[in-house]
Amino acid sequence: MRRTKEEALQTRGALLRAAADIVVGQGAGSFTLEAVAQHAGVTKGGLLHHFPSKEALVDGLIDDVLERFASRLQVELANEAEGQPGHWMRAYIRMMLAVQDDDFYLIPTLAAIVVSQPATIERIRSAMLTSQQAAAHDGIDPTRATIIRLAVDGLLFTRAFHLDVVDDDIRRDVLDALIGMTRASGED
Repeated sequence: MRRTKEEALQTRGALLRAAADIVVGQGAGSFTLEAVAQHAGVTKGGLLHHFPSKEALVDGLIDDVLERFASRLQVELANEAEGQPGHWMRAYIRMMLAVQDDDFYLIPTLAAIVVSQPATIERIRSAMLTSQQAAAHDGIDPTRATIIRLAVDGLLFTRAFHLDVVDDDIRRDVLDALIGMTRASGED
């Protein structure tokens, strides 16, 4: 029986989610092809069909994380008036909030993979550099844009790693203030 493209995509997604679950829930030391296949409910051969090696699976996880971030950013950018100062930063803030709410597992998964596979850090660094460049060229003061980006990243990362000491009311106020800063002229 030949599998459809949609079934293959579903299996691939299940494998990526299983890999993320294992890395986050059990640690990078438990991240084996056998464990991922078992957790996803597929054979090791089925896993190897989609990801021929552990490195390919790691690359798949990184690609998945980066694609989710990029897709969400495009959705948020579509809700902003292009060309308006700060439009990219507002979309970035909203994208990070959406990732935080919907795909919370992505950040610790990414961090665990980087720790276990240091060669992958360059791909993530490249994506962060792209974000920094977009922030710095968003029509607002580049220093202000960088402060906003770093604050948003910090809010997300501290929450993802259960280091968050900011209550929800303050968090909302901070995010509202950051959105406001994207509309500021850059003068204090």
